Amino acid sequence: MSAEIERRENVWWRIQYCDPRWLYGLFALMVVMCEFWRPAMPTEIPESVRRLYELIERLPLDKLVIVDSELAAGIRAECEGQFVAVVRHLFRRGLRFAVMTWTTQPEGIKYATDLTAALAREYGKEYGRDYVIWNPLTPAGGAMLQAFARDIPGFVKTDIAGTPLRQISVMRGVETIKDISLVYKVSYVWDRAETPWIGFIQSVYGTPYACGTVAIMSSSAYPFLDSGQLSGMLAGAAGAAAYERLMAAPGIGTKTVIVQSFAALFVFVAIFAGNVAMVMARRAEARGEGGA
Repeated sequence: MSAEIERRENVWWRIQYCDPRWLYGLFALMVVMCEFWRPAMPTEIPESVRRLYELIERLPLDKLVIVDSELAAGIRAECEGQFVAVVRHLFRRGLRFAVMTWTTQPEGIKYATDLTAALAREYGKEYGRDYVIWNPLTPAGGAMLQAFARDIPGFVKTDIAGTPLRQISVMRGVETIKDISLVYKVSYVWDRAETPWIGFIQSVYGTPYACGTVAIMSSSAYPFLDSGQLSGMLAGAAGAAAYERLMAAPGIGTKTVIVQSFAALFVFVAIFAGNVAMVMARRAEARGEGGA
């Protein structure tokens, strides 16, 4: 038997040069298994998540919460759980809220509408009485927010179905930003230049502002958390999973973190096995050359 054939028969060589389709197949199998098997995993509760949860627990029932949704397909994996967890908490507490969407985010309009309607059915809530989805607005920076803060029904005008806001029961008593207890924004960027909530709403009127954002963009928010201008933050799927733990209601955030954790473990094991196989194969070859 030739040296090349012997090398190919070596178990270490087989590990290094295994068919990639086996790896892809095992990876896919692992992901499918995570859909049906949810192992209990420790979930750390960041202070930014706890602060938002405790804030919503203290909100008055006579004011309105605004949920600013910029959900999109590109951030759905990280941010959908953030949206669902907080809306679930609002429904559970019986807090009235309005979902604000934007003409620049047509995907967000659909996601926000569908997700909120599904949760409303789960909790027996009614559109118009417990929540409302405003007609999508065009972002126009600080000037827009200034006008919005002074006359919310006059600025937004109608809900997504075209009904004037003043005719919708959930909007009764809501005239200015003083009637808003919290603005919660879910977006790729936690505070966009087009809608600077901190600069023109939180800093001016003191309205609490919190956010859900992708993990990669969360690092720039911590100075605002430290200063108190940002009342809470859910960063990535891990933030959603932490909030779900506080709610004792595991959902898509928890599932996503489980899949991510096992995916990272799979990659680590594959890399580790490949490196061990490489070292052992070199040692075997060295011993063979020395014996020759």
